[in-house]
Amino acid sequence: MKANLLVTLADQSFLDQAKQLFSSVYWNAGWHGEYMLLSCGVQEPELKWFRKKRILVKKVEPFSHVNPAAGTLHYPATVTSKLALFSKEFKNWNTVVFIDADCIVRYPLDLLEKTKGFAAARDWLGTAIIKYQTRKPERMDESEYSQQFKGYNLTATAFNTGVFAFNASIINGSTETMFRQISDKYRNFGHFPEQLWMNLYFYKKWTMLPMEYNLFASYLHTRRRLPKKHVDGVVLHFPRYGNEKALRCWDPKNAFYDEWKENLERAELIDLKHIPEPNRRWPGLRHLLFRRWLLRLALSGEYMRFYRSKASMRSRIRGLTSALIAG
Repeated sequence: MKANLLVTLADQSFLDQAKQLFSSVYWNAGWHGEYMLLSCGVQEPELKWFRKKRILVKKVEPFSHVNPAAGTLHYPATVTSKLALFSKEFKNWNTVVFIDADCIVRYPLDLLEKTKGFAAARDWLGTAIIKYQTRKPERMDESEYSQQFKGYNLTATAFNTGVFAFNASIINGSTETMFRQISDKYRNFGHFPEQLWMNLYFYKKWTMLPMEYNLFASYLHTRRRLPKKHVDGVVLHFPRYGNEKALRCWDPKNAFYDEWKENLERAELIDLKHIPEPNRRWPGLRHLLFRRWLLRLALSGEYMRFYRSKASMRSRIRGLTSALIAG
C-alpha cells in the first residue's frame, strides 16, 4: 500500500519555520507517512539537517515569477512552488497533505489522510470569495476584467492554500499543463498568486474542511479578542496580515511564541524510525461544538459582511451582465 506524504515549503529564510512545522507534526499528529520539504533556493549545507532526519527533499523553482504588489500584501514567487505537488511523480503516494511552514499542528491529521479528491478550508472571511482573491490590472475596464473570468462565478467561496490535502489519483497527464495555462492567463490577476490559480483549477471540485484545520490563530486572539485557551484547532495558521509582525508565531511578542519555540527545540529529537503516540487531547463532541460556537460568535461580524458581500456582488454582476447584453 502506498504511503501518505506530509509536505511543507521553505526558502533560505524559512528553515526554522519548516523544522518547527515538522516537529509539531511528529510530536502531536502521530504521522506514520513520509515527510517532504519543498526546497526553493535553499543552500545544500542547510538541507543536510532534513536529510539526516530522513525527511525527503525536493528542490523546486517558482511555478511562475509574479510580483503581486497591489495592496498591502506582497507574496514572493516562492509560494507558487507548491504547485510542483501536482506533477506526476506525486502519484507515488496515496494522499498528499500540504501545510504551510507558518503553521503549528496540534492534533492528528486523520481527516486529511482520508481525502478522496481535493480538500481545503474556506479562506478567512475577508477574502473567502474568488472575487477578493483577484485584482484588476491597471487600465483594464470592468467589462474586460469580467470577461477574463467568463465561466467562473466570482461570488463562489474560495479556499485557503495554507493547508490542503488531495488524493494523488486526481493527478493525470494534463494536470500540470492546465495549471501552466491558468498561471499564464491569470499571472497579473492575483493578490495571492497560487491561491487564485488553485481556486480556478479546483472550481466546484473541492471539499470544504472544518475551520479547525486552518485556524488563523493570531487574528482570532488579537483582533477578535478570543481568549488564547479557546483558540484551539488541529492546525493553527499564522499568516501575514498587512505589515503586523507580531501576528507571526515566531515573534517573541506573539502569544503562541512559547509553543512555537518548544516545537523548534524538539525538532532535534525527531526520529522517524520511532513515531510517538499522537496528542489525543482534542475535545469531545460537546466541547468541540461549544468551541465552534465561540468561534462563530467571535467572527459574527465577519460572517455578516461575508454574506452581504456575496449578495451585493451578485447584484453588481447581474447589472453588468444586463448592461453588456443591452449594449
